[in-house]
Formats: sequence, C-alpha cells, structure tokens
Amino acid sequence: MMGEVRRMREAATTGEVLEEQAGYFSVPGAHLYTVLHPVAHPVARVLMIGPFAPERQFSYHHWARWARYLARKRCEVVRFDYRGIGESTGSFEEMSLDNWSEDVHLLVDWLVKRSPRVPLLLHGVELGAVLAGRVFASGRGDALLMWSPPENANHALRTSLRRWAAVEQFYESPETRRSASEFIRELESGNPIEVQGYHWSSRLWEESFHVELPGELRGKASCDLGGRPMKAMTFGKNAEALALPFKRYEEGQDFSDLYSSTSEWISKVVSLRPGDPNASTN
Repeated sequence: MMGEVRRMREAATTGEVLEEQAGYFSVPGAHLYTVLHPVAHPVARVLMIGPFAPERQFSYHHWARWARYLARKRCEVVRFDYRGIGESTGSFEEMSLDNWSEDVHLLVDWLVKRSPRVPLLLHGVELGAVLAGRVFASGRGDALLMWSPPENANHALRTSLRRWAAVEQFYESPETRRSASEFIRELESGNPIEVQGYHWSSRLWEESFHVELPGELRGKASCDLGGRPMKAMTFGKNAEALALPFKRYEEGQDFSDLYSSTSEWISKVVSLRPGDPNASTN
C-alpha cells in the first residue's frame, strides 16, 4: 500500500500516464461504455466524441491511438460509445440524436467536476463534430476541435451510407447490388434499412436533417467564441484513411504529423486557458 502511495506521489510530479480505466457511465435508460485515459497531473481534459455507428469499428484503432497519444501529452482523455452503439447498452433502434446529444452533455457535466480543474476540450469527428459543436455553442467547454465536420447530421449519415454501399459492391453479385440512392429512397419511403448490423429508421433519417452545426461554426477553419477557441480540420488526401472504411484496416498508417500538429494547437489552447490555479491536484 505504501509503495502504491509513493508511486502515485511520484506520478503526480512527472505527469505519468496511468492505467486506462474502462467502465460504464449511467445515463437515462442505459449505460455508456467509457474508457478514461488518466494522467497523474493533467494540463487539460479531452472528451472525444466519435463518428456515427457504422464508422465506429473502422475508426476505433486510430481513435484509441490518438487518445493514448494525448494522454502522453498530459491530457486526461475520455472516449465512449453512444447509447445503443458498440459496447454501450440500449437499443439502437429506439435511440435518437437527442439521446446522443444528451450523452455528450452528461459526460461534460461529469468532467467539469473532476479535480484538478483544467481546461476542457470538446473533440468530435464527423457526426461527433456536429454534436460537439452544438454543445460548445451552448457555452460548454473551453475549446473545440472538429475533424471533418458536416453541415448537419444528415450529411454524416448520408456519407456513412455511401461508404458502406460502396464497400458492399465488392461482396454482392450484380443482381443483388443496391446503390446508396436506393437505400435512401427506402428511408424516405418510411422503411428501415440495415447498415453494418444497425437498423436505421426513417424517423432517425428525418430527425438528422434538423440537427445542424451552429451557424457561427459552419465553414470556418478557426474562430473564437467569447474567448473560447475553435479549430476545424477537413481531411484531405493524406488523411483520407480516417474516412474510408476499407482503408482503415491498414493499421500501419502513419498519422504522426496529424497527431503532432493537432497536439501543438491543444498545447497553445491550454497555455491560454490555464484552468483554476488554486484547484487541488490530489
């Protein structure tokens, strides 16, 4: 016991990365699967808000690696699965974008109460960028980082559907192949479709048109909302593997430049917003 206490004291002065903590976070009617990447003496916290359901399995490897990279830079990170997705509980068919937005709000509530008090960065990719942007525009979080933010949730769903339909062409015979436009017509006719094991309802499709990225964030590479910085990045050719499922399986891809440049921006944000200097570090 004394050895563990000594190790924790030493970690508090070195910024040591501690053991990852997987668990479940209670939300109305379900539990979110979360992974906390703690550090002994954080300079910031990052809530990672991931892409839509079918994209999870393809982005997981790089998403987890990025969280670990940030932890080594003394950022305490939380990543999670939305309700009804991945390892979280709940029925996907019963969920809505309001539910997933509430997941983000509840995790923010939890993170801002953690000690020590340090800047909180909201970081979303694709659909997660829309949800992060909406929470940020409501006044939550100290900074916002968006990767490939669409104008609204429907654009994210539509892009995900097109990617999946394109990959499916490799496995279906010409007689059974269906294009993305055919699946969209099914949804617009009120019929559900199945994508990567998830049953999309026409209700979800209709709702997605009304969940938009706030206007003050749309189309901007960077801006400042009341002293709170925002950065948006749209992946080009060199980072397209984060957006193309059939390439995401190539685990040997090198994203060190992306990680490094983004980490540098986060470091600047942290230096501008130091949090509460009087907060306890215990």
